[in-house]
Amino acid sequence: MKKIFNNKYLVTLTLIIILFFSYLFFLNFYKFKSIFFEKKWQYSKNKIERNNEITFNYQKKEKIFFEENEYNFLKIFLKDFGLFYKDDYIYRPLGYIDIFKDRIIFASHDGNFYFTNKINEIKGGKKEFYKFNKTNFDFKFDIEDEDPYRNILIRDILIDKNNLYVVINGRKKIKVDQFSLTTKILKGKIDLQKKEIDFKIFFDPGEKIIGSTDFSHSGGRIAKFKNNKFLLTVPDHALMDDYKLLIKKINSKNSIIGKVLLVDQESYEVFSYGHRNQQGLYYDEEKDLIFETEHGPTGGDEINLIKKGNHYGWPLATYGARVEGLNKFRNHKKNNFTEPLAYWWPRNCGMSEIIKPEKNFNKNWRGYVLLNACLTGSGANQGLSIYRWEFNLKNKKLKKKNKYYIGDRIRDMKYSKKDNSILLVLENQKALGIIFKN
Repeated sequence: MKKIFNNKYLVTLTLIIILFFSYLFFLNFYKFKSIFFEKKWQYSKNKIERNNEITFNYQKKEKIFFEENEYNFLKIFLKDFGLFYKDDYIYRPLGYIDIFKDRIIFASHDGNFYFTNKINEIKGGKKEFYKFNKTNFDFKFDIEDEDPYRNILIRDILIDKNNLYVVINGRKKIKVDQFSLTTKILKGKIDLQKKEIDFKIFFDPGEKIIGSTDFSHSGGRIAKFKNNKFLLTVPDHALMDDYKLLIKKINSKNSIIGKVLLVDQESYEVFSYGHRNQQGLYYDEEKDLIFETEHGPTGGDEINLIKKGNHYGWPLATYGARVEGLNKFRNHKKNNFTEPLAYWWPRNCGMSEIIKPEKNFNKNWRGYVLLNACLTGSGANQGLSIYRWEFNLKNKKLKKKNKYYIGDRIRDMKYSKKDNSILLVLENQKALGIIFKN
């Protein structure tokens, strides 16, 4: 009898111990995941870096593979067309692109604008690059300003009909080492024949933001939406010296900080809340879906499905690293925030733009395909790449399918439906890239 009792006691004790350690593992799963990731990276680092070198050398031959499918990868090196870059200055962001009358429009860091010949001609080997000789807005680029993210105003461009919309960070010097910011939109009519763009202020929220601790948090992506309105992303502006103010402004409908806005020339409204540093924005008009990418802290880069009125967690919830005194939660849903479709942990890929190619770009890619581009990221082979995802339209889940190493910071990415080509801004090489199949 005593033996049976002892056996029952031991079984119960064993179960309690198992449950206790299971509970600890569950609570700290992300820590175990981080340890496993780092160990795996250390083990596979040399092999991955060798493969990346082979891939990049193949790109020098103007080729790239998506799985077993070979594509052309042409590059337009901006220096070849007279654009000048100092060796000791970091040009970030280098510039942004869109498509106008089958040509690439390139908005350079310094406020100069350029256009190419037709994309099909470039694919055939003919490369031309022209400068718009006249614009009527001073983008105030100052090569003596050592902070490029503060210095460079342009944060995105969008072409709609004959108009070029330019998002700027609205940087204005108040006094030595103090600046104000606000996300504005310019609108300019494009005249290719005269090589002119006539800019006017299209949107100004009238909110001056002072106290940014990181001017890389001063971007803003733009996408055409319904009823002649536009979606505009506004980051948190890194107000990290005053957490209470940051939380208050992100949660307030009276501030643009940390939001996706719905704007037109006359007014704006808050579309969604709780964003940190958005880098990509895509609106699928046919399916009425909005996809957004944003930078997390260390880890925590996200892909989000944006819905009106939803709060996406920042600065209280993130799957990135803990910021003492600020973010409290990892799980979003349990704390009344919207979960991301996907997130990175423990290293980031350095999210940039997100696009949806047509099915005929690669007939082996099944389902609803999304591609996101990356900047440097936080190492361990996460950045400098394009990721492919499959989005399930029924259950609204996103599944990672593959990653394609590009070997450069991809500042911007667009898809040309007419030319069935992916267009890239390659920041380190200071080049535009065109990926297409013969």
